[in-house]
Amino acid sequence: MRLFIAIELPQQVREFLADLTNFKSSIDGVNIVPKENFHITLKFLGEVEEKIIPSLTSTLKSLSNEFSNFTLKITTPGVFPDKIKPRVIWIGTENTEILKRLTKRIDEETSSLGFQREERQFKSHITLARVKNYRNGKYFFEKILKKFSEKSFDFQFEVKEFVLMKSILTPKGSIYSVLERFPLLK
Repeated sequence: MRLFIAIELPQQVREFLADLTNFKSSIDGVNIVPKENFHITLKFLGEVEEKIIPSLTSTLKSLSNEFSNFTLKITTPGVFPDKIKPRVIWIGTENTEILKRLTKRIDEETSSLGFQREERQFKSHITLARVKNYRNGKYFFEKILKKFSEKSFDFQFEVKEFVLMKSILTPKGSIYSVLERFPLLK
């Protein structure tokens, strides 16, 4: 089963992001993430055997007791790996100290269960689109930047939990479902 650990977004933020990525016609080679799939990935686990899930959920439940609710703020759009050949178009969130600590602890605790440690530094973001055609990706990103700069917005939202998500890949895109919720209880 393909799993990842994430922060879900409030409906108001999803609506804003869906509006940001909504254009009159589709852009060839740019796959826009549906609004129900917007989230912040804290740790991608990959294929996980079902027998490991009880240990994983127990570990995550214990870890959630170390953290209290916190606030995140949406920042600006960006791309991975660069603007010349964008592969992923995203919008950032503040990389707050508590968020960095949370992702670090998740990485530490999941590595003790045999999951690979994250080598890259955590960059908090919400994926808006995946790009197959670089030229169209650059065009789409420019449109996102223009639309973003025209909007008056100051989105902050409270993070009260993180979730263990299951991802099923289909020809029409990924389907996500929450396996377990972990309230921040400190």
